[in-house]
Amino acid sequence: MKRNAEIFDMFQFLYDVTGFNDHQLHCIITFEDRVDAQVVEKALCMLIKAVPLLSNVYVNRNGGSFWDAGVPFSGSDLLTITDRRDQFDQFTYSKTDESKGPQIKACLLREERDYLSILQNHMVSDAAGFKQCIYLLAELYSGLLENPEYTPERVIDADRSFQKILSGMSISQRLKILFLNGGENNRKLPFRFPMSEDARVSPFIVMHRLTPEQYHAIRKYCTVHGVTVNDVILTALFRSVSGMMNMRGGMIDIPIMVDMRRYLTDKGFNALTNLSSTSIISAEVELSESFAATLSKVREAADKRKTQYLGINTFLKLDVMFKFPKRIAYQILKKGLVNPGICMTNIGVIDSKKLTFKYAKVIDAFMCGSIKYRPHFQMSVSSFQDRMTFGVNLYGSAEDRKNIERFYALMEKELEACR
Repeated sequence: MKRNAEIFDMFQFLYDVTGFNDHQLHCIITFEDRVDAQVVEKALCMLIKAVPLLSNVYVNRNGGSFWDAGVPFSGSDLLTITDRRDQFDQFTYSKTDESKGPQIKACLLREERDYLSILQNHMVSDAAGFKQCIYLLAELYSGLLENPEYTPERVIDADRSFQKILSGMSISQRLKILFLNGGENNRKLPFRFPMSEDARVSPFIVMHRLTPEQYHAIRKYCTVHGVTVNDVILTALFRSVSGMMNMRGGMIDIPIMVDMRRYLTDKGFNALTNLSSTSIISAEVELSESFAATLSKVREAADKRKTQYLGINTFLKLDVMFKFPKRIAYQILKKGLVNPGICMTNIGVIDSKKLTFKYAKVIDAFMCGSIKYRPHFQMSVSSFQDRMTFGVNLYGSAEDRKNIERFYALMEKELEACR
């Protein structure tokens, strides 16, 4: 069955074309002991039937692109099993092929305990949609262990467009939002994370985990000071980036990702889609001032954005743009797309109650976005139980990896203010 590509499908496709990132989503799950590999494979096969888009292939026709049914996929197309860490890492840094499918695949590493690495094409969904797929995979796995004849009750194949976010919005409301937030996104920003010019690059993900003690200290600090965890992490990012750029002080702009499901009454898993937007947070950072002083500025800037229809501006602009013939709109988007030099995505909490594999306890889970191409830098944040993990993904060199480790050292130092 052929279905038209949605605007954000093409948007994510262009991120690779324009040299921003490889449009892949990543999740690594750590088990206390073992999972049943055959059941994992069977659950993956069941997943792509329950969510048909995952078994489709992308046919690029610029503005007229579409998804089409692919060839039937076997379990070996979906799951790789290895006992070698290097092969597991190589898989984690690899890509799905949107033109051949499937749009999701996994690798199971068998060491003293099991690890499951899952890749999903960012074109089919944002990180929130990816989470929904991971939860469904766990549900299918558990269901199959209880009953080998188990089948899911429904198929996830509803409307994937973002019109549900804009429905009910009057013309006057739309104009007001465009007037208020005309420069909220897609602006060329001068800030660049220091990167090497070494041509010898390879993809990697550098993770940094906070201890449970650090995580609880941050949450306590937030309660005492009436701020959010996102405010604190974003403040640490502002100050650490300022330090990496050797700035004594000045205004810094950092785009953040916004899950637009915040505007939906029904947030259930009805369709696999991209419903994320961006908003630029601007704050003046003086490294000589206290962490609390910078936090006050960042929180004020973020709170102001929240009162101005956070993230809606992007959807409105794209909606207007694609009123033109699609091929023309696509070319406008391709030529006008501005990729941010530095940005942050807070993927949020990975729910341990939903990420439950029967008889196989999950002791850690980490999720991050696409691997960036230089000179672009993004820090992801995800939490599982009482652990928070930062992730920086890059096609970079050994020197770039060292710079990222230096950045994490600055983040650690800044977050000491929460102790």
